[in-house]
Amino acid sequence: MSRKTYGAVLRGLVCALLAWLVWLVWHLSTYDAASAGWSCYDDVGCGSDQLVALAPEIGIGAAVLLGFVAARFLHRATVGAVIALSALAAVAGWYDAMADGRVSYDTVTDFMLLAPVGRYSVTAWLVFSWSVAAVGGLVAVWGAVVSLRRTAALRRVRTGFVTAEAHVEGWRPLRGRRGEVTVVFHDQQGTRHAVPVVVDRVALDRPVLAVYDPERPADPERTRVAVPRQGLLRFS
Repeated sequence: MSRKTYGAVLRGLVCALLAWLVWLVWHLSTYDAASAGWSCYDDVGCGSDQLVALAPEIGIGAAVLLGFVAARFLHRATVGAVIALSALAAVAGWYDAMADGRVSYDTVTDFMLLAPVGRYSVTAWLVFSWSVAAVGGLVAVWGAVVSLRRTAALRRVRTGFVTAEAHVEGWRPLRGRRGEVTVVFHDQQGTRHAVPVVVDRVALDRPVLAVYDPERPADPERTRVAVPRQGLLRFS
């Protein structure tokens, strides 16, 4: 196993363990929410010696760490995916608590995030949690679409296309953050090609890959620019 493969496998294992931890902690935060015992004092406020009282804070920390490690795989979908996972775990905790008779839809209970949010019914907490999950899902989908376009991932996995190290030259603005450039690369036979393509501005002044058809390497319709993600944490 190469170092690169070993690093990817190790990172994937860490991501799976962190995702399990995020789910477990956020599930606990709602499953035991109604049974948390709080002690309040006028001079220092309220506190509890039960794990459920700290579960949201632990969940936030675990979610941030998961996002940091999983960003290499999920790219711009990371934030939305982690938010959706946390919210769905909280939803599952509420439903499991109702299934076990701990609470009902009308039960009014506290819920802590970084500070007490307030006392609302389980129905209200479910609406809130489902809303957060929906927003997270939409953000994840948007991020995935942007990442797939920038990295040309779908084209790279298709048969009939290969990649080559490349660089872009020039910039003619089109719409928004996109513009036309010339991508310069050498094909498998060592022949130099300069092909006009449309890219996001982020591709400028960065190492890029040309994704092209080896049968038609100079065809603009068959050539795309992939912008590899610059990872923050490496295991290899």
